[in-house]
Amino acid sequence: MFENTCFRPIADKSPNGKEVDGSRAYGPGCFNLAKMLMTGQGGVDMDRNRAYKVFDRACQTGHGGACHIQAKILLSPPGALGKDVPYDPYRAMDLYQKVCDTGDSISCFTLATMLLRGDKINKLARNVTPQEARGEEPIQQRTNEDDRAMTQQDDDDEMYIPRDPQRAEQLLVAGCATGAHAPSCFNLAVMYQNGDDGVPADPAKAEEYKQKTERIIQTIGGFGGK
Repeated sequence: MFENTCFRPIADKSPNGKEVDGSRAYGPGCFNLAKMLMTGQGGVDMDRNRAYKVFDRACQTGHGGACHIQAKILLSPPGALGKDVPYDPYRAMDLYQKVCDTGDSISCFTLATMLLRGDKINKLARNVTPQEARGEEPIQQRTNEDDRAMTQQDDDDEMYIPRDPQRAEQLLVAGCATGAHAPSCFNLAVMYQNGDDGVPADPAKAEEYKQKTERIIQTIGGFGGK
């Protein structure tokens, strides 16, 4: 019953009055269905494996909210949300960038913070078997000496998302400008005040973004944003 909310008949009209191709997924419907499946609300049983797939379907239609949530899900430890839900930080980064490019300031900010921290990649996810990753078998603690030696020799680039302050700067600029997002503006002020790798200190820019942050806070009555 609810699965049909992902689709609309060709004769039906979207809110903007245009005909919708009933053979293709309808993003808002898929997004709403996925949220219900994720929480078990709205008269459907909770099924996070299925929810992930429906979020993915909605994201493929260009639904930014679905892509953002899908990215968050992809950052969950393997098997945490269900056997068919993958762990893929790099795919998550691509999705955040995709949504940022549509003007979503929160996705810009989220990806920027990952790049500024140099987020650690779940080492365990690289060593689990496919059966363990899908939840078909419990994840076993590794005790084999060869496995431990291999882990110790792993290159750090494989264990962390490399820090990239220059790309983070671009994302924060987009987040600050696009959505009047105070956290993005504030972090830019801090970045220009202190400088970072490839981003020289610039007191004038620091003051500019500090003042912009203050204006946004006064306008919206807090530190939130789009």
